[in-house]
Amino acid sequence: MRTKKDKEKPSSASSQRYSSAANYEIGQPVNVLQDLPDKEVLELFEKMLVDMNLNEEKQKPLREKDINTKREMLSQYLHTSKAGQSQKESSKSAQVYIQELKSEIKDGQLLNCLESLRVSLNNNPVSWVQNFGNEGLALLLNILRKLQDDKDENLFDCDVHEIIRCLKAFMNNKYGLKSMLESEEGITLLVRAINPQKPSMMTDAVKLLSAISILEQPEGLHERVLEVITEEAEKQNIERFQPLISGMKNNSLPLRADCYFRIHIRSELLRLGLREPLKAVRTIENEELKVQLRVFDEQAEDDSEDLKVRLDDIRIEMEYPSNLFEIVVNTVKDSKAESHFLSLMQHLLLVRNDYLARPHYYKLIDECVGQIVLQKKGADPDFKCRPLEINVDHLIDNMVDKTKVETSEAKAVDLMKKLEAELTERHELKAEMTKQELDYEQKLINLSKEKEQLATAKKEKEEENKGLQKQLSTLETQVHTNKLLGALGGTTPCLCHPVHLACLCPPPPQSPLSHQEGSAPVSPFPHKWQTHSGDGALDVFLKDDLFCKLFWIKAQEDQFENNELFAKLTVTFSSQTKSKCVFCVFFFHSL
Repeated sequence: MRTKKDKEKPSSASSQRYSSAANYEIGQPVNVLQDLPDKEVLELFEKMLVDMNLNEEKQKPLREKDINTKREMLSQYLHTSKAGQSQKESSKSAQVYIQELKSEIKDGQLLNCLESLRVSLNNNPVSWVQNFGNEGLALLLNILRKLQDDKDENLFDCDVHEIIRCLKAFMNNKYGLKSMLESEEGITLLVRAINPQKPSMMTDAVKLLSAISILEQPEGLHERVLEVITEEAEKQNIERFQPLISGMKNNSLPLRADCYFRIHIRSELLRLGLREPLKAVRTIENEELKVQLRVFDEQAEDDSEDLKVRLDDIRIEMEYPSNLFEIVVNTVKDSKAESHFLSLMQHLLLVRNDYLARPHYYKLIDECVGQIVLQKKGADPDFKCRPLEINVDHLIDNMVDKTKVETSEAKAVDLMKKLEAELTERHELKAEMTKQELDYEQKLINLSKEKEQLATAKKEKEEENKGLQKQLSTLETQVHTNKLLGALGGTTPCLCHPVHLACLCPPPPQSPLSHQEGSAPVSPFPHKWQTHSGDGALDVFLKDDLFCKLFWIKAQEDQFENNELFAKLTVTFSSQTKSKCVFCVFFFHSL
């Protein structure tokens, strides 16, 4: 336990928050300073200027004061420091903050500690910042890196932003700025804090990076900043200035693009779409922003003037390829460079004639030309003078594949819509087809019934036809029989057609042997028979003898009976206009 006397006694840690000039006994400051030699007074005066964090412009008129004025100013400063010591006695020292940061406090305690630290860094002199020193800076950067690496970094946005503010207060003097530049990951962590989704934090980070870029000493700070920006963009697979352009679209982030390679950087920014955000940014009422925009425009005009002088005062329209081509052709005409330019144009003609690959080829060529032409070392500083031995095919294929994937995804969406439409139409057609199948099956059933009915009717007709055939055969037989009986009995036979059953021949003439009853037969020939009318026996003989010699008595007509022959005879002779009895003609010719 400390005694009350010990508590009233200021600790050595508390005394370190003041400058070395305050370590002198100031009970009688004027008397003390009067006894000091001029050399020591000048040393204390220089320390006072450093502790007051004055720039060179403000220090210069103070150094020109005489020695007595400097003694009075130093005495007043010592008196003010003594008076403020009692008010700041209760505040934390730099070492206390360091211990709290080492304890790895989190959440609300960390935020309160950072806010208190920021106030102390802003209000205390440079000596207090020196006491916080590199150790405190390393702790701040370590916490910032852990918060940025945390997967749930959105939960600690306030802490990250507060650390950026602490770094801004820490760098508000030469000592703090030098310490920040000497740290290995200070600039990297500031670049990682450029997040368009957090405009306020992004604004503070860009201000610090801009201040670092415009410093003349040490050399190449802007190249170092560009290098870190490019490396972080490659890790995130984005364009290096894309976060800055995206932040400007929020109309809340003043951006500064001030570097030696203005043409290259400006063209890259404009290619990413800087024109449209600039129109909106120019409408913001902010004096600092207007200054930066004025510088941006003035430098663009200066660059244009330099190009005019270089190209013999030719006015260049940078937006029209045809004008630029004519100017380039005129610059290489009749020189050794003309053949190389021609070769370059010929190689451009060999770019793969692919709608997807061509833009990526020209983008790659643009990057290579930008490295070679616009940089004094032959390569863009943010690429660390990398050699241009690039596997172009692999890069182009990857770019083309990415473009194809995007195109394929768009086509897939369209195909999905078409597939849904096709499926709907298919279901409708399927329902229609099912209905048609049912109708078809019903029609088959009806046709089967009709077929059965037709088969039954056909069978009946066939049976009827068979009956008619039998009747026809019977009728033909009867006709044949009637013919024979007619020939034997003197009746007039008639040959009838088997189909029409009509008589086709007239009755035959009477036989010369036939005679009317009661009269003698009349011979058609002139010869007259000598008969004895009185001899009845001879008459009987003659009659019997003649009767026995008749053909129809001797012939066996059954063997000549043939229905096919009769049918042929009927068909042949039935076509004559004057019908004759075929059977009779055949009979007389046989005689």
